[in-house]
Amino acid sequence: MPVILLFCVVGAFAINNSVFDVGVMVAFGLLAYFMEANGFPIAPTILGVVLGSMLEQHVVSSLIKAGGDPTAFFERPISAALGAATILLWMSPVVMRLIRPRSA
Repeated sequence: MPVILLFCVVGAFAINNSVFDVGVMVAFGLLAYFMEANGFPIAPTILGVVLGSMLEQHVVSSLIKAGGDPTAFFERPISAALGAATILLWMSPVVMRLIRPRSA
């Protein structure tokens, strides 16, 4: 563990030669520790932080190419099927709550 921590500190410092980056790394490490201790999943949070800006940039450029029409994402059969599956997965907790009989 100390070797991994050493590599993390050296890597964080080497990016911009700044101690501030090491402090940011320590702060996010503490945040991840407290999230793990309280049962929050860390992997989706890391994916969101790493991929969020890239996803936003590509969605905006795709919307510009489509003239601002979000239905362009669902024009092809495969993308329409994947979009429908995603919407169904998002809505499944609500539908299951409505379908499931209420227990007293």
